[in-house]
Amino acid sequence: MNSPFFYLIVLFLLFAFIIKWIKSKEAEWMGWAGEQRVRNEIDKIAKAFPQKYRAFYDLYVQKRDGSTSQIDHLILSRQGLFVIETKNYSGWIFGDEQSKYWTQVIYRRKEKFLNPIWQNKGHIKAIKEWIGEELAHIPIYSVVIFMPRAKWKSNLSLTESHVIYPRQLKQTLEQYQGHGLDDHTMQRLDAMFQSLTIQEKQQKKKIKKQHIQSIQSKQQRAKESISEDRCPRCGGQLVLKKGKYGMFKGCNYYPKCRFTEKIS
Repeated sequence: MNSPFFYLIVLFLLFAFIIKWIKSKEAEWMGWAGEQRVRNEIDKIAKAFPQKYRAFYDLYVQKRDGSTSQIDHLILSRQGLFVIETKNYSGWIFGDEQSKYWTQVIYRRKEKFLNPIWQNKGHIKAIKEWIGEELAHIPIYSVVIFMPRAKWKSNLSLTESHVIYPRQLKQTLEQYQGHGLDDHTMQRLDAMFQSLTIQEKQQKKKIKKQHIQSIQSKQQRAKESISEDRCPRCGGQLVLKKGKYGMFKGCNYYPKCRFTEKIS
């Protein structure tokens, strides 16, 4: 017969496993919570002004190279398209429009993450390619939304994007007035984005899995290129350079190609 001490050890190990599992899922849950909050804000606006705004969520846009670009939220309006990227970070945020990476600071811990403005530019490029040259004249606006837990510590001088909190979304949309898109164009775009809205759960899982595999494959190819001193963006030669923040590898086709990789 097992002793009480044995059951105590089993309970402790089970508790430790549960805590570890919760921590492993924390980022995923926080990301979902942030996207849901933004979605609720968009739904509130779209329901209040159904003639002005049409909302789409979690779209996978096919790119020319066969990969996909995942769009968190997209709003179709008379003024054009608003492509929205959600970031659920906390702490102090440092960055600017031109930097490749931004920095999150929580107490003394610093973490770098890809500039979401750059990330959203990739989404917008994919959308432009997908809708085709005939609709290339349609204005597309970039909106990056952070949760209120994130506090800005940089002076962002933005020219091509909006970086806001959820409560500022309605005000941001209302900055653009007029009737730029006619009824035919609105209906056409609505039908196109409806076709991307995946209803069947199993199909959505499959596309999401393919999307993740495509990103991982692209990252692996980039790592291999960098290790061989080849630019993953244009195929040029990577050369060692010294910059303000230390040594880095840069493409020899600069300024035509501005790819850089910091050396840790």
